[in-house]
Amino acid sequence: MNTLMQIANILKQFSFHTEGASLLETPLLKNIAKKIDAQQELVFLLPAFPAKSPSPLKTSGARPDLGEVLGLQNLQKLCVQIQEVYGPGARVIICSDGRVFSDVVKVSDEFITLYQEGIEEIIKEFKLSYLETFSLDNLFPDLDGDSLRRRLLDQFSQTTEDLKMLVKNSEHYTKLFNGMHRFLLEDELALNTSASKNKLSKETKERTYELMRRSDAWSDLLNHYFKDELRLSIHPYELGHEKFGVKLVSSSSKWATPWHNVTVKIKEKFELMHRVEALKLNAIPKLLKDKYAYFEVA
Repeated sequence: MNTLMQIANILKQFSFHTEGASLLETPLLKNIAKKIDAQQELVFLLPAFPAKSPSPLKTSGARPDLGEVLGLQNLQKLCVQIQEVYGPGARVIICSDGRVFSDVVKVSDEFITLYQEGIEEIIKEFKLSYLETFSLDNLFPDLDGDSLRRRLLDQFSQTTEDLKMLVKNSEHYTKLFNGMHRFLLEDELALNTSASKNKLSKETKERTYELMRRSDAWSDLLNHYFKDELRLSIHPYELGHEKFGVKLVSSSSKWATPWHNVTVKIKEKFELMHRVEALKLNAIPKLLKDKYAYFEVA
């Protein structure tokens, strides 16, 4: 079996797709083939690990928990397996966009910093040597959160009016808007229980446009600074998409992220679910190494 097919089979284990051979026709594998021909290291770029959702219905706190540990270990495992079949090896650059969105999603810059430091601590503690991190803080370490966001938007963002036209006229942007709005509204309903759902829906729609504007700006920034890296995503894209979706917690039966959920151990497997769902199962709170929270169903 040639090297490209071996790497395709490895990626299959970490993806939402089941057929290794079909991966060979994806943009990602075609780009990997070029890297192999040039005997270059495979450097994957993954926008992920922003911050914990502020909703107490979804998460247990602001710090990374066992879900982040499992997700980062999974990415390390991906690189280790590639190293075993391809000499130049692989690494993953985790691009945290928490600072980009913090005020829009109502997570303080203090909590963003706490989360980012927690991710770095996990990488160091568990010796995840194939992983590194990148954020706005790396580009402009002397600027505060508001200044960082202004710098990003001044250089890379489109206008809100242009974005609204895209949402109105593009099926892709309409779907993105609806998905992001659902997330914002879910969190706001948990944080603001006294307001009506209709009122909060209108308010979060305006924030959703800003969330999308910043998301596009962040993507443009990454494309500017990382032109040659291989793009991964935590979203389950179709095979033909330029971004390739990977599962962070491989045993979880549904698409989910550690920062919008808690981790629940059920019959020796880990599932990601909202905290309120874990409590309905009478799951018991536990700690790994006295600091990484998770739940266990007895």
